[in-house]
Amino acid sequence: MSKSGVNNTLLKQRNRGLILKLIATGQCSSRIELSQKTGLAKMTVTYIVNEFLESGIFEERQKVQVEGKGRNPVQLCISEKAPKLIGVHLYREKCSVVLCDMQLKLLKKISFPVNKETASQLMENICKALDQIVETLDAEKVYGIGIGAIGPVDKNQGKILAPPNFYGLHDLEITREIEERYHMPVFFDGESNCAAIMEKYYGAGTDCEDFIYVDLANGVGSGLVVNGELYSNTSGMICELGHTSIDWKGELCGCGNRGCLERYISSNILEKQLQEATGDRKSFREFCQEMDEAIWASEEKAEAFTERAQNMNRIFTEMAEKLSCALTGFVNSLNPQKIIIGHEGYWIPDKYLHQVEQMVNERHIERKYRQIQVVKSGFKDEATVYGCTGALLTAVFDGRLLG
Repeated sequence: MSKSGVNNTLLKQRNRGLILKLIATGQCSSRIELSQKTGLAKMTVTYIVNEFLESGIFEERQKVQVEGKGRNPVQLCISEKAPKLIGVHLYREKCSVVLCDMQLKLLKKISFPVNKETASQLMENICKALDQIVETLDAEKVYGIGIGAIGPVDKNQGKILAPPNFYGLHDLEITREIEERYHMPVFFDGESNCAAIMEKYYGAGTDCEDFIYVDLANGVGSGLVVNGELYSNTSGMICELGHTSIDWKGELCGCGNRGCLERYISSNILEKQLQEATGDRKSFREFCQEMDEAIWASEEKAEAFTERAQNMNRIFTEMAEKLSCALTGFVNSLNPQKIIIGHEGYWIPDKYLHQVEQMVNERHIERKYRQIQVVKSGFKDEATVYGCTGALLTAVFDGRLLG
């Protein structure tokens, strides 16, 4: 095929993927909107839309007209018959396998704990869950399988490298093994990257082109969206905010470095500190909710913090200071519009995220000219679970899996 033929084919794929993305993410609902948003000719849009209608990916539904006369307007939407997405989210404590549609409606979810099993046992458990998902499909089509995994990872090789505190598991060729077993397209990325791109498509990042997603759990992950697309380079490696050192003489991290951010603000570490400060065995989320109530009482009822709340407040305030220290460096390097906090970080009381926002905006080098927002994930604490199909969905929206 000539070079112009290849270019034309790629252009057609991208146009089809773009139109599918605009309908799936709710940015457009009519042919006119699609033409205006994409700049494509009306005839081109009509041709692609009709193709999707015929293949059962789109369907037309009448909008309810509130007032006025005439025909009810018709809107385009994703059909229930459209191919679905399978996702695998692999983290330290738990693995989830999900089936969802292109609008991220969760159709089925199977989760199991991850313990000190061998690599082969872990893969066997993942495949058992995938088998259960596949068995429910009947005649339904799927675009493929997306995997979002604990890092560090090599995206190019589809491999989980050597995550700290991951039971000694390393160099897991998860993409190859799943491809060989299920004979369908498999797309792989770090869990925070997957969550970040889902925030762009459907969540708290839909209104901006450049942001940092921060995944705070038993570790601290991050994903970067730059110019509306997930940041990546030729190395295949992902961004590791959690292993940014904030104290070069600090605590030894599992990665071999000292003073890594995640040694100070991971949810499990904060949970332990809060338990020691209060004498209670609550979870991190429960402590966050308790602190929220204490803040509300102090502000609405003009009550001073109890001694218990003061101790908890000190821990949360130190967390905010350490997080803002690391984020300021990232902001100076990347100049994002927004920082999105997700996973268990979603439960951190607003007061402390406002503190993070204030400190970042007091410290970053362009503070006189621009302000950075700090907001919570649009998926509550499940951005990484919904996001595990992110690499797969990106391939769909790029047109690579549309025939």
